[in-house]
Amino acid sequence: MPWAHGPVSILMPVCNEADVIEDVLDEWIHEVLDKLPPGSEMVLDDCSNDGTEKILADIARRHPQVRVEFNPRDGFFNSAMRLYRLAKCPLVFFTDSDGQYVPAEFWKVAESIDANDMVHGAKIARKDPLYRVAASAAYNGLVRLMFRSKCEDVNSAFRLIRRPLLDAVLGQVHCLRMLPNSEMYIRAEAMGFRIRNVPVSHRARKFGKSRSLPWRRFVMECFRAFRGILELRRELSSLKRTRGPAEAAGNIGLREDARRP
Repeated sequence: MPWAHGPVSILMPVCNEADVIEDVLDEWIHEVLDKLPPGSEMVLDDCSNDGTEKILADIARRHPQVRVEFNPRDGFFNSAMRLYRLAKCPLVFFTDSDGQYVPAEFWKVAESIDANDMVHGAKIARKDPLYRVAASAAYNGLVRLMFRSKCEDVNSAFRLIRRPLLDAVLGQVHCLRMLPNSEMYIRAEAMGFRIRNVPVSHRARKFGKSRSLPWRRFVMECFRAFRGILELRRELSSLKRTRGPAEAAGNIGLREDARRP
């Protein structure tokens, strides 16, 4: 089916992926970027010190649609926020750079963008260590309970977003610094944007192991995520109580604008 939605910014944070990054980007360029209209771009935010940066510089020289920003390592939150702000296109796609998502599934997600403000790829048969799968299941269950969300995999890094949603939500994200994509989803859902969840494949890493935190830090980050959820719930509940008719009408206007690419 011909692509009729305008150019797309494909965003990826990168950190120490020298073993896989060339294969990952070759697949994304061949399967997706080369098939998108002129003006589309791939933007990478890299903080590597394992040789990844040299590979990226070479790929950028060979592919003018690929833009690489080299930055000090300052956390996933800052990397993700930089990428969203650097995106130039009316449609923005965010994903990981470790090769566990399948690039061809982009088109499966893109099929539903006509009628939605965001199409979110929810992982099926997740290929990660058991403790991460269990922690993710608990987190998603908590989000569904506390926010009445319909999402099965709220923090999945595989989503296509229209610019009006991104502009409306991005500046508000601050509660879940380890999970900014999760907070974006929750806020967008609370604001009434149209979101569709689509199941997407998830595969094991080709080389190495899935990135994980030491146990002590993992437990600490779980606690921070829970505290962030409570803060976000309080904030959204307060907004809901104080929202007036004009603000409700404003949300409807955002949804109407988002129908146009």
